[in-house]
Amino acid sequence: MREIWIPLALITLFIFLHIIRPGIKKLKTIDGLAWLPLLALISTLALIPSYGFRPETLPLLLYSAVLTVIVFFKQINGDIKFRSFGKGRFVLIFFPLVLLAAAGATAFYFTPQKDLSFSTLGVHTLNANGYTIRIYTDDIGIPEKRPLLVILPPELGSLAVIDETACDLRDSGFTVLACARNRNFNPAKTFRMISAFFSGNVSAAANKRGRALEDRRKEDITFIISWICQNPRIEGTVQLFNIASRDAVYLTGYDTGGSALILLEDSFSGTSRDAITIQSLIAIEAPLWSLYTEQANQIPDIPADAGWYDSVKLGIHRWLLELKPKKIAVTNYIPELSTPVLFLVSDWSRDYTTGPKRFAGQRPGRYEALHKCFSLTKNRAFLVSADSASPLDYSDFPAHYPLIMTLLKTSRRSEWNTAAIITYFAESVYNTGEGESRFLKHIGLQAGIQIEVNRK
Repeated sequence: MREIWIPLALITLFIFLHIIRPGIKKLKTIDGLAWLPLLALISTLALIPSYGFRPETLPLLLYSAVLTVIVFFKQINGDIKFRSFGKGRFVLIFFPLVLLAAAGATAFYFTPQKDLSFSTLGVHTLNANGYTIRIYTDDIGIPEKRPLLVILPPELGSLAVIDETACDLRDSGFTVLACARNRNFNPAKTFRMISAFFSGNVSAAANKRGRALEDRRKEDITFIISWICQNPRIEGTVQLFNIASRDAVYLTGYDTGGSALILLEDSFSGTSRDAITIQSLIAIEAPLWSLYTEQANQIPDIPADAGWYDSVKLGIHRWLLELKPKKIAVTNYIPELSTPVLFLVSDWSRDYTTGPKRFAGQRPGRYEALHKCFSLTKNRAFLVSADSASPLDYSDFPAHYPLIMTLLKTSRRSEWNTAAIITYFAESVYNTGEGESRFLKHIGLQAGIQIEVNRK
């Protein structure tokens, strides 16, 4: 990811030359330097299709945009050559340089240290119906069929975010299939997504956005299960079930993907179960927004014998109550899961007042539905968290977006990783059958992993 420093250096240089131009006599005559902010703005925007959304470049983007507006304003006012800009006064150069230093330092300092490029060794990429599907295996054509682990990547991330986890799971003995819907960066949609993640259990509007995200993930799950059951061709004459087992399928979903798996659990039957055997569900930080419901505001009726004054007063009162944001509560309906499930959650779900291993809802609003779902499972359920894990840690989000995690005041611990927890869960608890279980490596969990088991 360090190669992004080259375009960032050029962008910073463009803005720097534009700022110091009024104070240097030889640069004043080069009128083209006045348009460098426009070039910096275009270059910064070009980073999005090249490197994806990079929040650390936003200060440079905004700064170059402001300078570009000033340039256009000066041209509209007839100052075509910009010879009078700043008049060489030091104060008009110093403060813009301070702002440039702050914006540039943010972009350089918070550049991810981890490479965001995809792994290619043993990875096969396919496209189907607007989805990108990546299959991780050691080699095409190996005679043994490994357990198949299907991953839906996080909403606040991409296939690149889980690429390292998928490789680790492959090395642990799985054939890994990662599936993501093709989409372009949309700032408005990203904002709605973030509001749903942080307010979906409080705000009715945010909860509706969260439900919509879960409904879209249900479509993704329906598609990928149907696609898997068709035993698609991977390469040449090799098909999926030449390298993966039909009888040992693990479905994994991050955030809304995990919620969709829980909500669809009772539908994993019939045609799909005839083709594959789903051993377990793995829900990573599943918000389960669809298990929350709006509490209707109590709006009083206007008595039939009320006078005009009371009618107006009560009418205004009713109108204000209708405008009042509706509260969110957990619905009475909680699915009773018959498929074994692993819940990976933030350590925010723990109650530290009663000891580090006790799961209670330290933040009951966010995890209340998940805890109820965990307690009502008909089969074995595991609730696992890692010390100091924030809600975004399991998706490797901090390594890819360090600026956002700094603003949220969270940091990732290096003692654990998602792949190790999933492999421990699969290898230690479930017998995937004689012929598959031997491929999973035995992995002992390191310190800092807390587990609660609901044994049924």
